Amino acid sequence: MYDLNEVKTFVSVMGTGNLKESALELGVSKSTLSRRINHLETVLNQPLLRRQANRLIANEAGLQFLPFARKMLEIADEGLKAVEDLKGEVTGKLTVYVHNVLIRGWFSSRMFEFLDQHPGVNMEVKTGNNPVQGLSGNDVSIWVGQPADEGLKAEKIGELSQGVYASPQYLEETTHIQHPSELHHYAWVDMIKNDEGSICLENDVDGKVCFEVPESRLIVDQFTLHADAIVRGNGVGILPNYLVDMRAKHHADSLVNCLPDWRADPMPVYIQYPYGHLPKKLQVLINYLKEESRHFY
Repeated sequence: MYDLNEVKTFVSVMGTGNLKESALELGVSKSTLSRRINHLETVLNQPLLRRQANRLIANEAGLQFLPFARKMLEIADEGLKAVEDLKGEVTGKLTVYVHNVLIRGWFSSRMFEFLDQHPGVNMEVKTGNNPVQGLSGNDVSIWVGQPADEGLKAEKIGELSQGVYASPQYLEETTHIQHPSELHHYAWVDMIKNDEGSICLENDVDGKVCFEVPESRLIVDQFTLHADAIVRGNGVGILPNYLVDMRAKHHADSLVNCLPDWRADPMPVYIQYPYGHLPKKLQVLINYLKEESRHFY
């Protein structure tokens, strides 16, 4: 009877077209792959491959056997994952993509706590401001804003409240803002280009007030730069209250909420991961991050 290594070798060669690339892919020698293919053909009593130029391609029997070979490997992989889920240990590598605004404070604390709880886990953390596309089976993404990849499962785990901020020095040089309708008199710092051309603020007395976005002196795509520009007196802008609070721990009073009774639309926070069966380690991490999302503002 043939074994799974022989089936895996056959499927690999069908993908690469030659033994050299498959040997590199599987981490074994070309002679080992040749023996596996020969034994598989002997057991099946049928040649499966033929050589054409410098490539190996499937003959009619190989084409017939290929979908069954792939299905065997898929079932074997599902069986392995099911058995792994029965283990009490959480081990192996995990990759986490995190939006920059969540790194300081919330995620850094969660990361170290999770690693302390699970010493067998190796974690690779990647940060950025652009949505992640096509996560693999051991990946998870924590993202601020609406998900962009419909091929990933997305769960909303919280939201970040926002306010209108300026530096104390900027307000001293101009005048304090009393109402959102006055914002068009002030220099504006945009985080991203607002395609709708308007921004809405809301409070418990007056409800929602929308106004035209003032022409911005500076448009950036990173929250840290956005906050830096406002602190340096380049104008007024909307910031997540969470980010301002994190900054205040090291730079107290560098930002002032210009309209403390008014709030901008909150930014949703999503956790994203692949559909289908997930490894135990990834399930544990996802559940942990969802539970810890109660720390969001």
